[in-house]
Amino acid sequence: MAGLQEIQLLDLFSRVHRRLVRRLTPLFQAEGFSGTEILVLWKVHKWGPLRVTELAGHIGIPPSTFTGVLDRLVARGLLERVPDPGDRRSILVRGAPALAELVGRLTAAIEGELRHIFNALPEDCSRRLLADLEALNQYLEREEGESFGRS
Repeated sequence: MAGLQEIQLLDLFSRVHRRLVRRLTPLFQAEGFSGTEILVLWKVHKWGPLRVTELAGHIGIPPSTFTGVLDRLVARGLLERVPDPGDRRSILVRGAPALAELVGRLTAAIEGELRHIFNALPEDCSRRLLADLEALNQYLEREEGESFGRS
């Protein structure tokens, strides 16, 4: 690719991401969550217990801002703060039992919306898109190392 095409590709990824987020946001809002709260819940559900500072870093918000998000999710009974057995000074965030039920419900709604979007494309296009994005993701994971591959 010549330089301008890479910029166009990055711009296209960004525009597609924004449009997908706009389509999915009402599903989260119907459950009473912000996009940041959904991201926190998804990462804890996917990865299991994480240190507060590590989770805030993966979300991309300062720990002081993250505390308010975490407080709301703990108050709703979806997350729990527990001592880190490996470091008494650290706190881990883990999913409460209600988290799995919520993620199941949201996953079904999200999959339905995404199915609607991707079924509008020719089947070979969807299959090719999935394969190409997976190849790109695997390449980036190898280049960056596994620590960045968890997002």
